[in-house]
Amino acid sequence: MSAKVRNDSNRDTEVLRQPAFRRLWGANGLRYSAGEVAGFALPITAVLLLHAGPLEVSLIFAFTRVGYLLFGLPAGVWIDRWNKKTVLICADVCYALAFGSVPLAYVLGVLTVGQLLVVAFLESLAGVFFDIAHTSVLPELMPKRDIADANARLQTSENAIQAVSPGIAGFLTQSVAAPLLYLFAAVCHAASALMVQGIRVERKVREAVRESRQSFRRDITEGLRMSWRQPFLRLMLVQTSLFNLGIGILLATLPVFLLRDVGMSPWVFGLQASLGAVSGVLSSLMCPHLRRRYGEIRMTLLFAGLAPFVLLAMPFAGVFTTIAVPLAFAAAIGINFVIVGRSVAGAGLRARVTPSAYLGRVSAAYIVVTRGATTLGGLSAGLLAHMWSTGTALWIAVLEMALPTVILLRSPLRDQRDLPVEWEVPDEGKKSES
Repeated sequence: MSAKVRNDSNRDTEVLRQPAFRRLWGANGLRYSAGEVAGFALPITAVLLLHAGPLEVSLIFAFTRVGYLLFGLPAGVWIDRWNKKTVLICADVCYALAFGSVPLAYVLGVLTVGQLLVVAFLESLAGVFFDIAHTSVLPELMPKRDIADANARLQTSENAIQAVSPGIAGFLTQSVAAPLLYLFAAVCHAASALMVQGIRVERKVREAVRESRQSFRRDITEGLRMSWRQPFLRLMLVQTSLFNLGIGILLATLPVFLLRDVGMSPWVFGLQASLGAVSGVLSSLMCPHLRRRYGEIRMTLLFAGLAPFVLLAMPFAGVFTTIAVPLAFAAAIGINFVIVGRSVAGAGLRARVTPSAYLGRVSAAYIVVTRGATTLGGLSAGLLAHMWSTGTALWIAVLEMALPTVILLRSPLRDQRDLPVEWEVPDEGKKSES
């Protein structure tokens, strides 16, 4: 047992010794810092400054993710053919230009909900290419056996940033207008592009051939076919999509519910987001230990089983309004703990059952379906709140997010400790240097 733990510790150290991964880690941190600040400033600007209603807020939320529905599948094919580092840099530049337009329009006095929709769309467009390229480039930086630990480190740093950023941004809104926070996000993405530029990746360049339209369509559908034919990928795709549908309803409803209905100030709104992110950090830190002690599959089932219980506090905040703020804090802590745990548990497993040559397409298929579900959930949130109330929309979200738990607990995975060996693909072990 001690030898196994020592080997895992050496593997963790080996991941950090790779210069290319350290630069990718730093760029990811800058990008996530920008996303957290912009994500916090968006609902504050829309609800409190531009007085957007539930339908407008849900539409803005959907636009931040609609790019996955429109471009997710072809992006996977393109990224398998393109230089992934170039894709990451171009995405950062797009982010920087879009975010930089918001403070400029605010200073000029021409900022509107319409511009926020355009910025949200450009953000989602850049996010499609960044997310798929970021996921697909990891196997080109390290052996597949290290991907789970690399993902855990990325998730830990992301949640550490998430724990700090909303609270600081909320504090700054007491003296700085929310649209001006987008300037920080633009600078972060410019710095991220410079950091990615320093990465040198040894990659197997595909033979330069002229692809026909038929071949292009075939490449697009290959990601979906592989995601559906492989038992584990199919199960994860279905249950994650159902979960994300509820997440979309929840996240699109919360800004209007907390800022308008509950009357939460931007500072408290940011604080509850930060405390929720702390639980995400703890969750990501616990994942490597849980994986070694209980197994990968059991860890996945653990987070699935916790989901229905930790999500109840938020809709109850709409019932017990006198304690709505404490309940919102409790819900944020529980929701982030489950979401991060599910994300860390699933990312490494997907990479291990997917051939490297298809990672871009499979990642694209997974992202477009699961993020597309979040988009549909966000769109439905405004309709639910408009027809009934924000509180009713929250109850529907929680009930919907309980469905994946039933699916996982009734699947063959409930009897497994770790990923079945026959589902794994050989480790091609691409390496890089700086």
